[in-house]
Amino acid sequence: MEVIESGVQDEGAEKLALGANIPPCPAILTKLIRETRAEEPDFRKVTQLVSGDVALASACLTLVNSALFGLCNKATSVHQAISLLGLDATTQMVTGLLLKQAFNSSSGPGIERYWKDSTATALVAATVARESGRRDNATPYTYALFRDCGMPVMHGAFTIYDDILDGTAVSADSPILEVENMRYAMNHARVGYQLARTWHLSDEVCLAILHHHDMASDPDVWGQDGADAVNLVAIGIIADRIYGGITGRESPEWETGGTWAMELVEISEEKLEEIATRVKAHLNAS
Repeated sequence: MEVIESGVQDEGAEKLALGANIPPCPAILTKLIRETRAEEPDFRKVTQLVSGDVALASACLTLVNSALFGLCNKATSVHQAISLLGLDATTQMVTGLLLKQAFNSSSGPGIERYWKDSTATALVAATVARESGRRDNATPYTYALFRDCGMPVMHGAFTIYDDILDGTAVSADSPILEVENMRYAMNHARVGYQLARTWHLSDEVCLAILHHHDMASDPDVWGQDGADAVNLVAIGIIADRIYGGITGRESPEWETGGTWAMELVEISEEKLEEIATRVKAHLNAS
């Protein structure tokens, strides 16, 4: 896979993105990011922005009270939710919720399973991050949710993509990026990176999306956010393994990257099994 540094324009992915109508960054997210990145963020304005969208506010409360954030006290209002989470985590959470809303027009069994799997994997990634001692579990959640976002974009752009989306065209001998590059001269990692940049995600998340199938490349060429991006990629591999074990689906990166990921994130086999048991109980109860 071609290594593309953060900030370098990928003209091929941009052309496809424009042709496939990559969802533009929602106005509410643009306003939210602008406010949270201000020198003195206005907590009241952030609350008003989220509360102003009834569907978003409802989804926000449901998510913040889920096992993802592990709050001792349940939030009963958007204001309370933001107070408990903080502005950064709130922005990450809202970004993920808006992503799914942006693809509401996409339909079909493959797309429905894609959203189910990506949402569950994102929750698992946040759990892995918390168990590894990482203070921020909202960024791994956002990364895992956006990691394969290039796939629904390509599904909308190409007539034949369902067999890639459901995995039947992919195998150890035919990795997904090779299949995509051969068919379309493009792949979902590049398209996802383009979407992530358009939505103003952090450099570490954008880089991790671009390189999530590319563990062999040298992280030193990724720029100053390379180390953080590598950590996200590793968390994603572990999350895939846990969720794949529960659902009976193979994790394509585990055989080559599993040991590396566990060592990097400092997750033992025992801890992996413990997390898997808790996640399975949570998913069964959902």
